[in-house]
Amino acid sequence: MTTPAVQRPARRRAPARGDRREQAILEGARALLETRPLSQLTIDELAGAAGISRSSFYFYFDSKQAVLGALLDGISEELAADNGPWLDGTAPDEPALRAATAATVALWRTHRGLLRQAWQGDTGDAQLLAWRTGVLERGTARTAARIERARAAGLAPDGPPSALVLARMVHALKNGLLAEHPADGDDAQLTQDLVTATLRLVYGRA
Repeated sequence: MTTPAVQRPARRRAPARGDRREQAILEGARALLETRPLSQLTIDELAGAAGISRSSFYFYFDSKQAVLGALLDGISEELAADNGPWLDGTAPDEPALRAATAATVALWRTHRGLLRQAWQGDTGDAQLLAWRTGVLERGTARTAARIERARAAGLAPDGPPSALVLARMVHALKNGLLAEHPADGDDAQLTQDLVTATLRLVYGRA
């Protein structure tokens, strides 16, 4: 079943590249989201974290939900770019998988608070839920397509499970381990574990 798209609050103006105030708002929000959910943050706190006034905040964003939307858009773009080289391939290509996985782990390290809110349990926030659903659907579809190409080329064992079910297993494992990864966890070991598990699930070997 397809999840209806959530209408995202709009910025009041198109962002100028390199705009320091807008970036300050986003960075301040990201830092605050490390400790509290968006529902507990106020506009005054977001403005204060950026070192600007409340009225200046509204020059850049309509609401705190619009700030969240901008942060999520940036993360989605990074995830797609980092994982593209491996997802678009066919062979095991461990170097490409390792590079993609390491980049994803680093992204989680940078946005840990926000991403944990998005992935763990019932967020209670329709925007976070819609973003999570969209990322999962796109990532699972691309992974399933990769598995089908690998199977057709004789590089991966045929199902069961189907390519789509196996892709869901790969993403469930990855997202679960990332969400549970502690703040003082070993990123290199997590990257290695995810690479090994993915290769075994898709290709039957590491």
